[in-house]
Amino acid sequence: MTDSGTWHLAANHSEFLKLQPDWEHLFRENSRHSPFLAWGWVNAWLKHIAGRHELLVACLRDDSGALVFVLPLVRRNREQRFGSTQVELVCSYGPECSEKLGCLCVPALESRAVELSATALSRYAGRHDTISLGRLDNAADYPSGLRAAMQESGRHSRLRPDVACPTVRLPESWDEYLGGLSSNFRSQVRRSYRQVEGDEMAEFRSIAPSDAEAFARDLIRLNRSRMQAKGETSSLEDEAFRDFLGEAVPYMAAHELAWMDSIGRGDEVLGSALNFVHGRSAYFYMGGFDDRASKLRPGTALFAQVIQRCIDGGYGEYDFLRGAEPYKYRWRAEDVVTQRVVIYPHGFVRGRLAPLVDELYIATREFVRRLRARAKRQ
Repeated sequence: MTDSGTWHLAANHSEFLKLQPDWEHLFRENSRHSPFLAWGWVNAWLKHIAGRHELLVACLRDDSGALVFVLPLVRRNREQRFGSTQVELVCSYGPECSEKLGCLCVPALESRAVELSATALSRYAGRHDTISLGRLDNAADYPSGLRAAMQESGRHSRLRPDVACPTVRLPESWDEYLGGLSSNFRSQVRRSYRQVEGDEMAEFRSIAPSDAEAFARDLIRLNRSRMQAKGETSSLEDEAFRDFLGEAVPYMAAHELAWMDSIGRGDEVLGSALNFVHGRSAYFYMGGFDDRASKLRPGTALFAQVIQRCIDGGYGEYDFLRGAEPYKYRWRAEDVVTQRVVIYPHGFVRGRLAPLVDELYIATREFVRRLRARAKRQ
């Protein structure tokens, strides 16, 4: 438990809006924070994606009044098994728009992040709530520590892997990085980069924050077009998701949390890539390119440009975020798995029987998935 400071709860959007300057200051103080916990990103998510919810933003201020810890939660307006409602982290559901979530805290309190999170959950999540915290950053064993802390408080909990986020550990030089790629892919990377530079009309462009809205529109258009050409459905077919990005991307760019890159030919945009940066990490968020420009390989060229910029800027990792698409591993990425902690309500039925039902459901679903995969191979 905390021995100093004052807890309070932002329980509606107007109270959340008042937190903006303090939240932004707290976010900047700690380079380990996920960019998907930036205030403007969370605000846009609450407006466009969250749907019906009750806001539960647990805040701790020190004795001077400074905001030093935040665990941003929502209670969803839907019932779980045996009548319990569900508490979740902001940005943790809906379209696949956020990863590496958790709490915000000043660096001096990092060693107490688990303790403070458990205190916040005990204070503000009800006895009959199921707490499902997904897409958790696994740094410093935060998810397993939180599970253990909630177990000690008398609430049954479960920890399981969530999704793989392929991540590249970056060396000190671009040449060293290239040397670690397969010879075939290394040649492809160099060739695609030369093709763009050798095209008299094409050029690499870094987009200024003032042009973030236009960039977001081009990115959405190119991503939807590319996915349709592949016979797949883009998450950007969701109008709410498009509105979310249209608001969130300009905020991230204005606060130097976004790199917006494109390849253009005159007034035509051939490819776009959106990356987020904070601390020593860069995150590939979304890309798209005009299928008519496939010979230029704009996607490969943009990745090469951004990864080289990361290395030159002293970044330690390049995170491709969720999804085990094969192309990510060609760039020397290795899986970093996010975690999900499910904390059950007090009581025998909701707290003991519900976990058994959930485990049976998960085991059955996995068994069916394996059967279907085996049938496809035969």
